[in-house]
Amino acid sequence: MNILVVCIHIIVCLVLIIVILLQAGRGQGLTGSSFGGNVQSLFGTKASSFLTKATSVCAILFLFTCIGLNVLEVQKSRSLFKAPGTQAPLDVEQIKKALEKVKKTADKSASTTVAKTASDVKAAAATTAEAPKQ
Repeated sequence: MNILVVCIHIIVCLVLIIVILLQAGRGQGLTGSSFGGNVQSLFGTKASSFLTKATSVCAILFLFTCIGLNVLEVQKSRSLFKAPGTQAPLDVEQIKKALEKVKKTADKSASTTVAKTASDVKAAAATTAEAPKQ
């Protein structure tokens, strides 16, 4: 749906640009050099009213496609203030098991660290006791 609206929007933009440039203004627009100096040779005697109506229709289509693209984009995005409706329930038991594993691992690593530190202190004390006093 989004791609269809974008394609229509691009086509309307291009047609709008062409229709606006074909209209005779103070400098005669692009009609002076492109189409032999007169738009009437291309569209007939009612060229100015046709181009005015075509400009109006293209401008209205342009605005509707802009609004349509905005609506499609808003539907894709979601609000940060709304709580998500489909959130998976929390499994409290799994969270408790994971916390227990972390505590056990932390206790084991702490006890090995304490034992390692105690053995390092004993070794340092033994080396100090064996060293000759000066």
